[in-house]
Amino acid sequence: MIRRIKWPGWVIVLLVIAGAILGINQVLAQYSSAETNEPKEKITDSSVYPGLNIQTKTNKTDLYTTSISQPYTKVSSINKPINQWINNQKEMFTKNVKQNKQTLKKNDFQAHLNIQVDTHNVAEKLYTLEFSAYQIAGGANGTNTKKAFTIDLTANKMLKLEDVLNMDKKTIEHIQTLAKEMLYRDKDVKPYIMDDLLEEALQDPKDWEWSINHKNMTLFFDQYDIAAGAAGAIRVDIPMEDIKPYLNKTFAEKLDVTVPEKDHTQDKEETDHHESALDPDGKYIALTFDDGPDPNVTPRILKTLNKHDAKATFFMLGSQVEYYPELANKVEEAGHEIGNHTMHHQDLTTVQKSAIKQEVQQSSDIIQQSTGQAPSLFRPPYGASDKTVETVAEKMGTPIGMWSVDSRDWKSRNADTVYKKVMNNAASESIVLMHDIHPSTADALPKVLTSLEKKGYQMVTISQLIQLWDEQGIGPYYGKIG
Repeated sequence: MIRRIKWPGWVIVLLVIAGAILGINQVLAQYSSAETNEPKEKITDSSVYPGLNIQTKTNKTDLYTTSISQPYTKVSSINKPINQWINNQKEMFTKNVKQNKQTLKKNDFQAHLNIQVDTHNVAEKLYTLEFSAYQIAGGANGTNTKKAFTIDLTANKMLKLEDVLNMDKKTIEHIQTLAKEMLYRDKDVKPYIMDDLLEEALQDPKDWEWSINHKNMTLFFDQYDIAAGAAGAIRVDIPMEDIKPYLNKTFAEKLDVTVPEKDHTQDKEETDHHESALDPDGKYIALTFDDGPDPNVTPRILKTLNKHDAKATFFMLGSQVEYYPELANKVEEAGHEIGNHTMHHQDLTTVQKSAIKQEVQQSSDIIQQSTGQAPSLFRPPYGASDKTVETVAEKMGTPIGMWSVDSRDWKSRNADTVYKKVMNNAASESIVLMHDIHPSTADALPKVLTSLEKKGYQMVTISQLIQLWDEQGIGPYYGKIG
């Protein structure tokens, strides 16, 4: 027998249904946010590339390390394909790690994924993003994958090849001919080229991996695409002069309204922060911040340090400084020490010596251009170093600054945990590792500084500690443990 539900009962039933629908929508919203990798924090548009920002995300587990440079905009339709490509790389990497799990453990080898991006300002709010994904999950050699995106933030869209070139038969044949000529002129690449693969790769423009900037149009080919594996990934730079006649009229007009990059070294008074010698009987701690500068967190760190009249050492990524040069300059102007944390946060023990040099030198050049000062120290990402890394540092004359106390802010993302880690392990002449990319670190810093000061500690730079120790050479320097 079916009982009729009276009026109060219907109200309860409707409330239950509404609650269930609301809960499902919240779950779907969270899932959608996770899938698109949209930044959860408010977007601060303080980049040197208007409308375009970047986050460098790092992770470390027992089996692998990852470092991913992820540009983002306020336009979901632009972010989506970028995030999808990055997620595909991550999925392939984690799948390979899972398959090689036993081998990695047996050989005590950490797999590594590094996704880095080179950004080119083509015109006003028109950029090309050239991604390079390097992953090694076992075996002697890693793999490189290239991907490029061209975005127009004046039109809020991702550009296609037909938005850049007049894609008629004549244009296609011209690009194909130029690419072949340049490849066959390259003495390092020519011996490995396979003619049939090259013809196939160039046949359909829809398959081209391309980017464009003021100087060149570039075609990218992954390892094995057009040549034997020994050639690695290949790029062909076709001079702009050779393709100008084939440019789309609207796009050509954009190139004529480019905005010159500001030279941050012009009209800058040279500053030399002469640090006074430390009292041998004093109590000192060197706070260090990695992976910045970050437009949301670094200013908060600077404000707190200034309030406590504390000095610190900032190990900056060249890829971050490239986007936020004015912020890097503020760190230097505040009298803090600036160190080099490489260009793209790559595990330097997994790459060749030439790649190490490029990672360190490119970052150093960008930091010096932005701040007027060359980095005084070098810290390899993840603290991963070996003889080759030390040799590069030695030739550059840059001491390696490691750490003795890890706040583990990168793992906990919790202010109270960060505070306890520092206070439970710090001693005089400790070097403390933190990161100016996590809001929780900025939350913890005021309490950390107040407590350290009450214990009689003075905040100094790593270089001041090295001077106190009367040490010379590249180190590495780790500091003391409590």
